[in-house]
Amino acid sequence: MKKTLCLALLLAAGCDDTPKTMPDTGTSASVPPTLFAPPSASQGQGEGPSKHWIDPGADEKKAATRAIAVLHGLGDVEATGTVSFEEKDGKVHIETKLDGLPAGKHGYHVHLLGDCSSADGKSAGTHFNFEGSSKSPPKDIDRITGNLGVLEAGDDGKATHEADLERASLQGDFSIIGRAVIVHEKPNDPKSPPIGAAGGRIACGVIGLAE
Repeated sequence: MKKTLCLALLLAAGCDDTPKTMPDTGTSASVPPTLFAPPSASQGQGEGPSKHWIDPGADEKKAATRAIAVLHGLGDVEATGTVSFEEKDGKVHIETKLDGLPAGKHGYHVHLLGDCSSADGKSAGTHFNFEGSSKSPPKDIDRITGNLGVLEAGDDGKATHEADLERASLQGDFSIIGRAVIVHEKPNDPKSPPIGAAGGRIACGVIGLAE
């Protein structure tokens, strides 16, 4: 039986008479080592999810734990400011400071693309879904995707905001780094997921690494 197995697998994978331990049962069997797939790149060679490194060529690499978006106004809005992100304790903490906003409440979100080149902000694409498809979210989704909260600007145009985002991450396939923050003209409508019906886009900034 052993010789038959070796002959059957010889052309595809070679034959190795050394007993191999099956990873799922702990039993021994003569199985060609090439039948076991090596760890995928997404597994990070034992380092967990794929990471954004501050200096990937350093002898001792340090994963990014902070990011920042520098926002500028769109159209006739002359808003400026920053949204800072810091990952700790399994959450992403954000601190937002903006000036030059129209008075009132404004929903703001992470958007799919890190592109603020168009005057209307639509180059940033749709909202970024922290946990699934951004372009094709589930039809029964009950939350606003990419939601960072609501900014409330006073008559002086200033707005500040802090929050903890449990779903967002700076690492892995769903990293927000390289995407965009968009501020909208109106507050979110919780009855209108996943976009929130917050109206036009009045400020935009790309999320980049920070140290």
